[in-house]
Amino acid sequence: EIDTPGHAAAMCAGHPEICPSATCLQPLNPASNETLAVLSGLFNDLTGGVRGKGLFFDNMMHLGGDEVNTDCWTKTPSVANWLKAKNMTTDDAYLYLVAQAQEI
Repeated sequence: EIDTPGHAAAMCAGHPEICPSATCLQPLNPASNETLAVLSGLFNDLTGGVRGKGLFFDNMMHLGGDEVNTDCWTKTPSVANWLKAKNMTTDDAYLYLVAQAQEI
């Protein structure tokens, strides 16, 4: 399981650009294109994109997605501005980010 977008604070150490801010380490930043780029690279490393080609034999994984507290998104100016520009609530942004991760 690669738990995303919540429970992902450890990713901030190597990729701070995918976290909303230094004080908001999770959930991952839905407003940053880098978030999906990093997830795509990670998923490809794990699965290889084809059964038997990645670190794991199967090219399937569980994305988690539970227990996500999106409160800090509205407290982080860059994410709050993105939400406003997209006319999204935090629930909408959560659904968007999970759907994008599933597409990868």
